[in-house]
Amino acid sequence: MRRSSLPAALLAVLLLGCGDDGEEAPERALTVPTGGTVRVVGDEYSFDPARVVVKGAGPLTIRLANRGSLAHNLRLFRVDEDVGGTRTFPGGRTESARVNLEHGNYEMVCTVGDHAELGMTGTLEVR
Repeated sequence: MRRSSLPAALLAVLLLGCGDDGEEAPERALTVPTGGTVRVVGDEYSFDPARVVVKGAGPLTIRLANRGSLAHNLRLFRVDEDVGGTRTFPGGRTESARVNLEHGNYEMVCTVGDHAELGMTGTLEVR
């Protein structure tokens, strides 16, 4: 009786696909309307989503859920100007802040200690 090599070939392809190819998983992006609320989860040391698109200039509420064990915040910067965001608060809590945004690109940053250098950053684009 002759055995098919198809199952072995499929297994080899699946195993090759499981390796670390050095590429990071794509960041999740979120689109929200102007006047709406963007909900972000903070942890050691990341924001989820790390990319936010706002449809139109104007007010935006930022709601940061700190799921980490350390204190965090979420501040928005346009070039070097801090345009607002949440205050620093301990893990296990959620805080909100309202900001008024113009069209353009902003950087989301946790300004606590070296958290930004450790990767706790993201982008926000107002279209």
